[in-house]
Amino acid sequence: MADSRQGSLPCLNSSWTEEQCARVNMVAGWKVAVYVALPLILLCIAVALLCIYLKRRRLRQYTSVKHARGPVTISPSRTSLKSHPSSSESSGTPLAEEFWVPALKSAGGEGSTVELVGSQVQPFSRRRPSMSARLENSSFDPNSEMYKRLEMMKTKEPTIEYAGELHFALHYNRDMGILTIRLIQARDLQAREFSGTADPYFKISVLPDEPRTLQSKIHRKTLDPEFEEKFAFEIPPTDLPNRTIRFLLFDYDQFSRDECVGQVLLPLENVDLSERVELWKMIESYKIRTPEKKPALGDLLLTASYLPTAERLTIVILKARGLENTPHNKRPDPYVKVSILYAGKRLKKKKTSTRHSTTNPVYNEALVFDVGREFMDHVYIELVIVHENRFGQNQGLGKVVLSAESEGEELDHWKSLSASRKGTARWHSLQPLQPD
Repeated sequence: MADSRQGSLPCLNSSWTEEQCARVNMVAGWKVAVYVALPLILLCIAVALLCIYLKRRRLRQYTSVKHARGPVTISPSRTSLKSHPSSSESSGTPLAEEFWVPALKSAGGEGSTVELVGSQVQPFSRRRPSMSARLENSSFDPNSEMYKRLEMMKTKEPTIEYAGELHFALHYNRDMGILTIRLIQARDLQAREFSGTADPYFKISVLPDEPRTLQSKIHRKTLDPEFEEKFAFEIPPTDLPNRTIRFLLFDYDQFSRDECVGQVLLPLENVDLSERVELWKMIESYKIRTPEKKPALGDLLLTASYLPTAERLTIVILKARGLENTPHNKRPDPYVKVSILYAGKRLKKKKTSTRHSTTNPVYNEALVFDVGREFMDHVYIELVIVHENRFGQNQGLGKVVLSAESEGEELDHWKSLSASRKGTARWHSLQPLQPD
């Protein structure tokens, strides 16, 4: 009995029979086997699933590379080449890989394109350096669509702004050598920023040698003027191909200099004048000076004049535009304070009335100062626009200083004081105030 139970577990109950003890030991053995084998089985299943996933992933990558064909651009320097899948491929992830290639010379010059035809990647093979790849000369096609798009991007000119359209007619009398320009109409002109309308007129000249400039009538408050005016220029038939007609569009301003807002240039070498010609041309926006950023503080329109015999300086504050809002983002209540400074001291000061809740105030107020001739060449005229704060400290919005030491438009305006007794209205950009 003892020999038969030598390899078995000891019986937990001495009262059990040998058969009962054998059954208990068998159940305990199966539990141990299950606890040990189950983790091993789950680990094997996980490894098998991971292998299947990696194999399918590599197969998808190979398939997408095999079918990916597209144009790539080669620049003269080290360039990144990326294949683009064709539009017909709706599934799969495109594989973009970076290669480095040297500068290539072709008939297309810089920016030429290369069409990779029939490029394939062998599955699960090592990547080859792009320097070892062969490029066919026939792949350089300067007539390809990609090449044309790149050339269009390179030669794209800046966007031209237009100020409307001009309708006119030309008639040339070859026997008399007279070119007659009939100014018919204009339409869709640009309106002033603050009034919403314009007072347009045209100045017409023939470049480059014609000394005369002829002007049309001024049409008030319209963006679609109808002129119906004729202008004649004497031009010999042999000089026609070298002449260019220039139409300058102006906006009349009764307070300041008229602003040139657009132009039309028509070279006569491109026009058949054997018979009457009637044309519509776009009016290009015209800037005499280099475009500058719009002043953030606004502008002030004023006139200044000095009468030496009476020793009287007159400053007329006409209007301002584009003023800043208050710190609470409300429209200001502005007035203009004018001071006469000499040797760093404020000798006299006056101010206009206050305009309420506006960034474009209109004043039309004259301020008169008595200034001796011996002081006039050395004084400073300081004009400060101030927001009147009823419940706190007033806020300066910007200033303009006219003196012999000023620059630009301010200096020109100062020089005009002694040149003319009649003041000329000019716009001045407001400058920031210096902290006290």
